[in-house]
Amino acid sequence: MEHPMVKCSVANCQHWEDGNNCVAETIMIEINAHAGSPLPQGSGSEQYDTKHQDSAGDVTDTCCHTFVERTH
Repeated sequence: MEHPMVKCSVANCQHWEDGNNCVAETIMIEINAHAGSPLPQGSGSEQYDTKHQDSAGDVTDTCCHTFVERTH
């Protein structure tokens, strides 16, 4: 799969480019319940947290506006 177009409105991020485009190599999306948690952050060669999994009830449980619950 080619890299999908990722839109972002956080203009002070180093991965933000004109047109609200994100050019980060890796994107980490979390549920809102973890918003204040000290989770690992990726930067350069650092790894993102890939060990835990969560479930969101609907789009309002995430900051991901494209969230659609998987039905299978």
